Amino acid sequence: MILATYFDGRTSRAQPVRLAVEAGEAVLFEPEGTVLRRAPLSTLRVSERVKHAPRLITFEDGAFCEINDPAEQTSLNALLHRTGYREGWVVLAQNSWKLALGSLLAMVVVLALGYRYGLPWGAKVVANMVPQRAEAQLGRSTLKAMDERWLRPSKLPVAQQDRIRARFAALHRPPQATHTYHIVFRDADIGANAFALPGGDIVVTDALVKLVGEGDGLTGVLAHEAGHVEYRHGLRQVIQSSAIGATAALLFGDVSTILSGVPAALLTLRYSRDYERDADRYAALLLQENGLSVGAFADVLQALEDTHGGTRKAEAAKKPEAASDDDASAFFSSHPLTRERIDTLRRFDRTHGGSDSGEAD
Repeated sequence: MILATYFDGRTSRAQPVRLAVEAGEAVLFEPEGTVLRRAPLSTLRVSERVKHAPRLITFEDGAFCEINDPAEQTSLNALLHRTGYREGWVVLAQNSWKLALGSLLAMVVVLALGYRYGLPWGAKVVANMVPQRAEAQLGRSTLKAMDERWLRPSKLPVAQQDRIRARFAALHRPPQATHTYHIVFRDADIGANAFALPGGDIVVTDALVKLVGEGDGLTGVLAHEAGHVEYRHGLRQVIQSSAIGATAALLFGDVSTILSGVPAALLTLRYSRDYERDADRYAALLLQENGLSVGAFADVLQALEDTHGGTRKAEAAKKPEAASDDDASAFFSSHPLTRERIDTLRRFDRTHGGSDSGEAD
């Protein structure tokens, strides 16, 4: 028999009892041997086995037995085993360091696979469900926030801006293209750059136009950003980066922090290798379809690499430990090296018989 303490569930009085199993029933005996109560085993609830915690056997009416002594708990475990009671895998894992370690490793693997494959897949599904009107509204509100915090009105002549817009608008686009593009020019401290916002806004900095001119190379940059828009890369990245925050928002009801962080997330966005490759191929095919030079686009990337590379070298001279950032971080980063992209575009240009069209000043 197992020594336990009985509580009737109506009062706080504790009563010492002995527990036994007879003919499929749990029987409680008082100290003098009188039967206190009986109950079929199938009607009882047994608490999980947790180290240093009491075991509880609860009856249907709320009464329960408490078993505190470790030796008595061991006897209870043996008794339960003889009656056919089996503990769940969670309990077994909690009481076995091998199972606990295995469960922890399995959880890490599941989380890693979810982050690597599940999250991008889920972001793509969700992004494709977002109406284009809502996507465009997100892009407009993001541009407004950027204008208030980081961007300044363009200093480029209006006529030059119009020529660039007209040149891009004249492109023959693939039939599956669904977005309407708005090219906006801004002066900014981010140097020669261009980036796409969800919905179709493509931001081009004055420094980029001054660096590469108005020809095929700049058109290639715009086509590359259009590829990001068509594949909804920006929206998918925002969904991925906001996934944890969105979960917290659903739990706690505060979405303001997430929404306020969208502009900064888009401005500092670094697309994955696959995203950049998709956008590069979209641009290359669009340029080829319109008889423009893919090689000129590669030349622009080289010019950008040279410009930003010079900036990195200047910073490295001030901070030597940053000198190897470009090569070292490339190994760990999902963002492809610019020279890899340049080589791919030049191979495409050679394979498809590059156009004679060149850069216009």
